[in-house]
Amino acid sequence: MRIAMDWQRLVPGWLQRRLAAARPQASVDQPERLLGAVELARPALLLAALVLLVICSAMGVIYSAYQYRVLFNQHQNLISDWDELQVEWGQLVLEESAWAANNRIEQVASKRLEMQVPEPGMIEIVRHER
Repeated sequence: MRIAMDWQRLVPGWLQRRLAAARPQASVDQPERLLGAVELARPALLLAALVLLVICSAMGVIYSAYQYRVLFNQHQNLISDWDELQVEWGQLVLEESAWAANNRIEQVASKRLEMQVPEPGMIEIVRHER
C-alpha cells in the first residue's frame, strides 16, 4: 500500500481523477476482472507503432546527415575545381596577350610573310569624298 501511495503522489491530481472515473467501481462481492487479449494487445501495438516511428525518424535523420556530407564534399570539390580553372584562365589570358603583342605580330609578318615597313614615300593616302 505504501508503494501505491508514493505512486499516487507522483501523478497529478487531474490525471488521478480521470483514472478514477475511467476505472469501474468493483463491488465487494465481485472479484477484479482480468484483462482480455484485445485489451492487452492494444497498448502493445501502440507501443510497437511508436517505436517503429521513432526508428523511422532516426533513420531519416541519419540519411539527411549523410546527404549533407555528400553534398558538402561535392561542393568542396567544385570550389577546388573552380580555383584551378581560375588559375588556368589567368595563364591563358597572359599567353593570349603575349601572342597578340605588337612586336610579336611584326616579327611574324617580317619573317614568315616577308612583309616590310613601307618607306614614307611609298605611302599614299586615299580619301573618299562625297
